[in-house]
Amino acid sequence: MGRFSELSDCELTTMKCIWDSNEPVTAREIIHRLKKNYGLEYKESTVYTFIKKLKDKGFANSYRKGVTFYFPIREEEEYRGTRLNFVRDFWFKGSTVDMACELFRLKHPTPEERDTLLKILEQSS
Repeated sequence: MGRFSELSDCELTTMKCIWDSNEPVTAREIIHRLKKNYGLEYKESTVYTFIKKLKDKGFANSYRKGVTFYFPIREEEEYRGTRLNFVRDFWFKGSTVDMACELFRLKHPTPEERDTLLKILEQSS
C-alpha cells in the first residue's frame, strides 16, 4: 500500500491538525483543533494515544520546551499523493479520468471550479 503505514481515521484527523498548524503544536492545541474543526471531543489520554501511534508510524515527532510540541516529519502532500494514487489504481484501475468522473458524479463542480479545471486541462496539453 505504498511507502506509508495506513492511518486510522482518528490518527489521520489528528495528523491533519498537526499538518494544518504550520508550526509545532501542543496536545492541548490538537484537542482544541479536533473539536473546533471536526466536532470531535476526545479525552486527553485518547489524543496522546493517537499521537504516540503517529510517532510510531513515522508521521510525527516531538520535542520538549517546558511543554511537549509535536511536528510533522512526513509531508502532507506526499502522503495525500500516495493515498490518491492508491485509490486511483485500486478503485479505478489506474484511470485518472474514471476517478475524476466519479468525483464529479458525487459533487458537481461549480461554474468557477469548471473554469479552473478547463484552464488546467488547457495548460497540460
